Amino acid sequence: MKDLSISDEFLIGVASIATALIGFSGVVTALGRRGEGRWTPSEILQLKTLVEPSIVSLLGAFAPIVLGLAILNSEVLWRVSNALLLSFHMVGFTAFLVRGNRSGVEPSHKVMTAIFLLIAALQIGSILDFIPYHQLAFSLSLIYGVFVSVHNFYLLLFYSGKKSTEKGA
Repeated sequence: MKDLSISDEFLIGVASIATALIGFSGVVTALGRRGEGRWTPSEILQLKTLVEPSIVSLLGAFAPIVLGLAILNSEVLWRVSNALLLSFHMVGFTAFLVRGNRSGVEPSHKVMTAIFLLIAALQIGSILDFIPYHQLAFSLSLIYGVFVSVHNFYLLLFYSGKKSTEKGA
């Protein structure tokens, strides 16, 4: 049986996607009325929730590569990488909750929150060594960050935001 592990190519691939999403945020800001500075509070929330998880995934993707230079034990490396990535996500998630409380969140954000809590529970189990799926927890957390960014990119481009426009206008 082949030993499955996260490859450096996967980590660099996630970092590349995260970098592209960060770059696309510039395209989003230049579109239509948003380019003129007329942003609703919900749109500002979505833009920040596009950029920040991408930054988390970008930094997280490099964590095991850099930490691998200092930590030789694979299990410890992935547990520490999970702890670092989870702490990055928690900072971003806390900022999202504070901002979302002021500007309102979409129903799909609530679904994304539930998914985040499940992945965070998996990561905590990995960090505390209750479950042996350290690399799986790390991979799902990286992919989650990219998915959140893609989700908010979609909302900014295609969601009419009537409910949030009424709140913010």
